[in-house]
Amino acid sequence: MTTSRAALLIDGSDTEFRELVHDMLAFAAAIQEVRNRLGGLIGLSGTQYTILMSIARLTGKVPELGVATLAEHLHLSGAFVTIEINKLVAAGLVSKAVNPSDRRRVLLAVTPEAEQRLAELTRVQAPANDTLFGPLSGSEFRAMRAIIAKLAGTGERTLKLIDYLAPDGKIETAREQVSPLV
Repeated sequence: MTTSRAALLIDGSDTEFRELVHDMLAFAAAIQEVRNRLGGLIGLSGTQYTILMSIARLTGKVPELGVATLAEHLHLSGAFVTIEINKLVAAGLVSKAVNPSDRRRVLLAVTPEAEQRLAELTRVQAPANDTLFGPLSGSEFRAMRAIIAKLAGTGERTLKLIDYLAPDGKIETAREQVSPLV
């Protein structure tokens, strides 16, 4: 058994759980490759594309959009996002301004060049997204969105649990887990 939670077992079996994980891995790989290719079409890595898209979408919706807010939104570390933002600034796609409310922080915005590239990208991006999510009805999409939002934050906690149970990275010395939910 690869899980012990009753909610994840069907008729006492973890078969459907394992199939779900494999299907999710296949979809994650596909969505990652789509992101990489869309980014490549406008001269960016997949990560840079995601960061640029997020800045474009969050600007105006999030007051004082900065690195910490963006990193939290993307479930990435602030240090990593800072490195990638600096590359986007060097490429002339993102601007940074001093935050007047807190001069230690910066405000992020996309440049007109970035807006132009993102607008041109929709010729490929929209049909790609339509195809990627084509099998879903509106209600299925909303349900999937809610479920994935719940799962998105569990990764870091799960990695900490693995580090606790196997602090030296070896199964031979792994601790027994006392409670199924840590």
